Amino acid sequence: MKKQIVSIVLSATMCASLLAGCGGGTDSSTSSAEAGSEAAAGEPVEITVGVGQQFTTLDPGLSTETVNRYAIAHMYSGLYKKLEDGSVVPDLAAGDPEISEDGLTYTIKLKDDIYWSDGEPITANDFVYAVNRNLTYGAENGFVTDKLVRYLEGAEEYLADTEVDLETFSFPGVEALDDKTVVYHLKTPCAFFTGLLAAAGYLPLRADVAEAGFSEWAIEPGYPVTGAYVLEYCNENEKVVLTKNENYYDAENVTVDQITFQVMTDMDAQAAAFKTGDLDVALSINASIVPTYENQNELWNRPQQSVYSIDLNSGETGPEALKDVNVRRALAISINREEIVKTINAGDFYTPLYGYVPYGMKGIEKDFRTESDEVQKFQEYDPEKAKELLAEAGYDESNPLKLKYKYSNNSIHADVAQMLEQMWKAVGIQVELEVVESGVFYDQIDQGDFELARYALMCTNDPSEFLNQWTKDMQPVPAVADDTYDQMMVDAAKIVDRTEYMTKLHEIEKYLVEDQVYVIPLFDFNEPALKKENLKGVYMVPGDAPIYSYGYFE
Repeated sequence: MKKQIVSIVLSATMCASLLAGCGGGTDSSTSSAEAGSEAAAGEPVEITVGVGQQFTTLDPGLSTETVNRYAIAHMYSGLYKKLEDGSVVPDLAAGDPEISEDGLTYTIKLKDDIYWSDGEPITANDFVYAVNRNLTYGAENGFVTDKLVRYLEGAEEYLADTEVDLETFSFPGVEALDDKTVVYHLKTPCAFFTGLLAAAGYLPLRADVAEAGFSEWAIEPGYPVTGAYVLEYCNENEKVVLTKNENYYDAENVTVDQITFQVMTDMDAQAAAFKTGDLDVALSINASIVPTYENQNELWNRPQQSVYSIDLNSGETGPEALKDVNVRRALAISINREEIVKTINAGDFYTPLYGYVPYGMKGIEKDFRTESDEVQKFQEYDPEKAKELLAEAGYDESNPLKLKYKYSNNSIHADVAQMLEQMWKAVGIQVELEVVESGVFYDQIDQGDFELARYALMCTNDPSEFLNQWTKDMQPVPAVADDTYDQMMVDAAKIVDRTEYMTKLHEIEKYLVEDQVYVIPLFDFNEPALKKENLKGVYMVPGDAPIYSYGYFE
């Protein structure tokens, strides 16, 4: 079977890895599991969750959209998993890894008596196969493969060789010493590598199920998985139904028998279905209902490190005007972030951002965003200066700058788009709004089919994950193509001293946002959700997915 390069739907809504550090080898079950076992003993528990967009794939090697992760997080267990407080603890691993003195070799033992849902033993070879197989998707799937290429020895060379035979080829980045021992060889130290091992690209896959280059199997019910749930039903536009995996190693603590993810793109319809009891959780609701919602105890503020921004296509497929940094700057400083947040804000769900790394990321000593803002807030509102920059670029009333702004048809995007249109109009920029179905939106963005577009990203490991998003390797068709920026990211990855490393990341963010204005951050956001007041034991992994496995109704 030859290596194949296929295009994918690359979403900017999510990085599937979690906060630095490995927990201290504790049991991976939670206090929620114990409480749920007591509360729901003998009573079947079914939870129905409303989601705001269609599913695209349940293949961990291809999936990069948040909605897919809602299901995948319940279907697959990796070596480590993430908890509500952001800590990383062993999952299928027997304990903490054995790490070499130079930080480049991680040796990990698997738990005893762990099985796929069909009863086959989970082995170290399943982790090796997953990495090899997922790399066959190539650079086009940069959002997943980046976590492999960036850290595993030989992975980059693997990507460059399009003629390798997956059945016989191996590379030095990962190996199975025996059925119970998997070893990862890194090319650069990574303080949060155990968190990355919970990311999609590192999840185990079976060679007899997950064929390289294909993902159709991932929407067919009944294939073997390692997590708490198996796929019972999947219609990407309607719903995904998961049922409990009795062969899951922690099955005795799993209290929810069935989880249904119901696709409802209309936020008002979700809120209405929640009120009638058709939904137990509504993950996509209109923020405008929050201040006056009758039962504030049902509001669910899910913590996540996130940035909502405007992507400017200054690459080859973008308009000529956006290749001028002063035009990009004019677009940025004509936006009043405070006014946007004030208009759409619901409690503490949205906060203006003057940099691409949101709040919640550790910097040198303080929060990374706070450290940067104390020195300089980037792209501050200055409409008069914006007019001057446009005039210098040759744009005026007789020759206005005309651009198109693309957004998807769910969540708050239409409200934001309309406010942006008015703010740009105030400085003489004419913007045509283009709404696209959410199921195809990211595919168009990935292929460079836009001029201006809304963008969103969640990451939880390190500020570099946000900044790395704009390197050429992470973009199928680069909207930002800057060799200097790419080299800055490469140089930063080699820095061992934390203070020096974070100082470099601050420098890189300034280059991206203030000096070159390649992207316009608007605000960070915790999307409001609704959850039944008597539904307990459900928790949110920051920046990742809500976990329902140990839920119960009081």
